[in-house]
Amino acid sequence: MNRLHRPVVGILAAIFLAGMQISANTGRGSTSPSLPRVQQTQQATGQQQPDQGGLKSQLGTIIVTPGNGPNLAVADFVARSGGLEAAAGTFNQVLWDDLNFAAIGGLVGKSLIPKTPLPDPASLKFDAWTADPARADYVAFGNLQNNGGTLADCYLYDAKTKQQLIASRHTGDARRVAHEFSDEIVKLLTGKDGVATSKIAYVSGGTIKVMDYDGANERVFASDGPTLLFPQFSPDGRYLAYVSYKSGWPNIVVRTADGALIGGTRFNATTSSPSISPGGQLAFSSALGSDGSMEIYVSNLDGSNRHQLTHTRRAVNIAPRWNPATGREIAFVSDRGGAPEVYVMDSSGANQRPLLGRGGHADSPSWSPDGRYIAYTFGGEEGYQIFVSDVATGQQLQLTSRGRNESPSWSPDGRHLVYQSTRGGRTEIWQMHIDGTGQRQLTHGGARLATWAK
Repeated sequence: MNRLHRPVVGILAAIFLAGMQISANTGRGSTSPSLPRVQQTQQATGQQQPDQGGLKSQLGTIIVTPGNGPNLAVADFVARSGGLEAAAGTFNQVLWDDLNFAAIGGLVGKSLIPKTPLPDPASLKFDAWTADPARADYVAFGNLQNNGGTLADCYLYDAKTKQQLIASRHTGDARRVAHEFSDEIVKLLTGKDGVATSKIAYVSGGTIKVMDYDGANERVFASDGPTLLFPQFSPDGRYLAYVSYKSGWPNIVVRTADGALIGGTRFNATTSSPSISPGGQLAFSSALGSDGSMEIYVSNLDGSNRHQLTHTRRAVNIAPRWNPATGREIAFVSDRGGAPEVYVMDSSGANQRPLLGRGGHADSPSWSPDGRYIAYTFGGEEGYQIFVSDVATGQQLQLTSRGRNESPSWSPDGRHLVYQSTRGGRTEIWQMHIDGTGQRQLTHGGARLATWAK
């Protein structure tokens, strides 16, 4: 069968297409990196299906569905200075959207809450907020002032006990201060940091871009092309690694979150899928061997002190991903047994074993921040979707069903996923809760290969 028509692992497909583009643009076809052969994918039809019931219930306890959990009422913030009407409108909408997506409780509809402005604690009449129709357990409110920028006085009260839970002041642009207040509320009610101030990096055209977690405020992070692929944040968000074709071969580049160059690889071989450990080691796959096999390596962030972890003959081992909770395990994809499957090994390369053991075509594993789950792409001739697996029990749950959905990445709090989808006609970045609910589109200009960090 013609190699161009064989099912190709998603990461290798991206490398291959990028190599073809560079070859066409530069006329250097004879020196373009060649890809190792990928095994024919087995059909997903008729293979063992995942046991979804138990895992679905388990994940359902992490995301609060409508009608469950405490009732949170959010009063529109009041502008106390002239000229802040637009800022107030932005702030109120962003705060509502943040808390709605956070899924930490039920948001009381704006039509059900008292209409009297609530700019400060002195204006709070508890009985009006706890009675029908609002029936609020918590009330968030405050005011905006102009101090050369936007200053927000923010409050959260327990409406039943009349206890003040948050009284904070934030300055900056309206979107940012709304994100900060949302994260405060999430932290107080769940004990976990919120994600409203987090960031997502992704590929757009030939560049790496970064945007706010909700798709706003996109900006170019790197453009040292001609082609850039596979951005991956370190678990703490301090570093971003990606693949660049600047030298003519795909190599790893590592930068700090503000763009300063740390280093990377300089190989004359196909090199891809970087991942940074909690301790600052770099894992990647590369065809450095004489037989053309893609193998997994680890090194320092600047590419020094390289060690090979996998040793397979004429096989593909790609997409290494560190366990961010321990830094002692690496998930990866290998076709050593036939079709590409998700494997797990110790960070030394020992104890390599399949995670799933099901037929079909697996790709793009991604650990949850606590190391309990792995999200991944799985499919065959009938399409590709996002699944999540409990590492300890092996239970699996399908999260998507419309379009082709790939390359999942976890939110820093482990309650959401970002991924790429074709459901709208072209590949864009989407987002959802880890139980598959709350799916929403973030980009609208063509984007893929997202990674999410603090």
